[in-house]
Amino acid sequence: MGLGEIIRICLSTNALVTGIVTVGLITIITYIALTFEKDIEMSSDWANKLVSGLSEVILLFTASFVVIKVFESLTVGSRIELGSLFINAELTLFFYFMFIFNNRLIVILNIGLPLLYHLVSDSQQHHQIVWSLFIGAYVLLAVVTEYLYTHKDELYIFDYRYIVGQVLFGICWWCLLWIDFRWPLANIIGMLILFEVYMFIARIIEIKMENYFYTFNRLKKKVNYDALTGVRNRANLNKFSKVVYDEHRKDLWKPLTVIIFDIDGFKNFNDHYGHDIGDQVLRYVSHLVERELHLDNDGGKLFRYGGEEFLIIIEGINGDESVKLVKSINKTLRNVPLFTQDMSLNITLSFGVTTLKSTDKSFSDVFKRADRYLYQSKNSGRNAFTIEGQTQSNEDKQKNQ
Repeated sequence: MGLGEIIRICLSTNALVTGIVTVGLITIITYIALTFEKDIEMSSDWANKLVSGLSEVILLFTASFVVIKVFESLTVGSRIELGSLFINAELTLFFYFMFIFNNRLIVILNIGLPLLYHLVSDSQQHHQIVWSLFIGAYVLLAVVTEYLYTHKDELYIFDYRYIVGQVLFGICWWCLLWIDFRWPLANIIGMLILFEVYMFIARIIEIKMENYFYTFNRLKKKVNYDALTGVRNRANLNKFSKVVYDEHRKDLWKPLTVIIFDIDGFKNFNDHYGHDIGDQVLRYVSHLVERELHLDNDGGKLFRYGGEEFLIIIEGINGDESVKLVKSINKTLRNVPLFTQDMSLNITLSFGVTTLKSTDKSFSDVFKRADRYLYQSKNSGRNAFTIEGQTQSNEDKQKNQ
C-alpha cells in the first residue's frame, strides 16, 4: 500500500463523478429540508408529522436509487473501486440525512442498516464473519450515531466532537464492510478520506444555504410584514386578497369573511401619552388579536392596513359565525388591559364585518362594504360591531354578561 495509490483512488474520474452527483443530491436535499422542516416541527398534528417523516425516508431511498443508477453507468474502473465508491456515496447520504432532518426513523435506519446488510449479503458465504470485530464496530456505530443525532444542534462543522464522531462513523462502517469484502487497506483509507471530504462539502453547503434562507426570510418579512407590529402589511394584503378572492368567487359555498377594525380614540393615546405609548397600543392590539386568531383556529390572517386600522381575512366561515371571534377579542380586551408606565389603559375597538357576495366584482367591493360597516359602528358610539349592516354595541354586551 502506498500514498500514491490512495491519491489515485481519491482523484480518479469515477470518484469525481460520484462526488459531483452526491454533492448535487445533498444540495437538493438541503433546499428541501430548509424549506419544509421548520413547518413540520411547528405542526402539532402527529399524523402530519408521521406522513412527513415517511416522506423524508422515501426521499432518502430515492436519493440512494439515483446513486445506484449513476454507479451502474460507470463502466470503467476496477470493480473494487466502483463498489467502494458506491457504498461511500450511500453512507454520505445516510449520515447527512440524519443531520439535516429531525427524523428518528432515519436514525433507526442508520443503526439497523448494518444488521440488515449482513442478513441479506451473499458475501458472508465467502468470508467468515469476525464476530468480535463485528460486534465492537456495530456497538460503537450505534453509540456514535445516537450521540451525533441527539447533540447535532450543538455540533458545528469545526467542532472536534463532530469531526471525531464523523470519523468514527466512517471507520465503524468500513470495518463492517471489510469483514465481507476484505478490500485492500489503501482502498478503505481512500474511501474514508473521500467520506470526510463529502461531509465537509455537505456541511459547507448547509451553512451557506442556511445563511441564504435566513437573509431571504428577513427580506421577505421586511417586504410583507409591518415593522412596528409584526403582522402582515398592506402590500401583503394586496397580494393575498387577490388570491383568495379569485379562489372564493368560483366557490361561494365556502364563505370568505372580511373584518375591518380600528382602535377607538387612538389619536388621544398619542396626544395625551405620546407616540411611544401609541406604538405600544398598536403592538398590544395586534398581538392580542393574533393570539385570538390562533386560539380560534379558523385560519384567519391579520393585516395592518394603515395607522390604527387593521383587517382580518377568514376563509370558511360567514359573518354570523365570525361573531364568536369578535366577542372573544372584546372579552380579552376587557379582562386584560394594557399596563404601561404604572398606568392601566382600557382599549376598545370598532368592527365592520361582511362576507363575499356573488355581486362583488372584486375584493375592493368586499373591502369597501366592510369599511362602511366599520364607520357605521364608530358613528353609533364606537366600541361596537356591525355585521352586514346590523350594529351591536359592545357596551350592551358587557352589561348583559
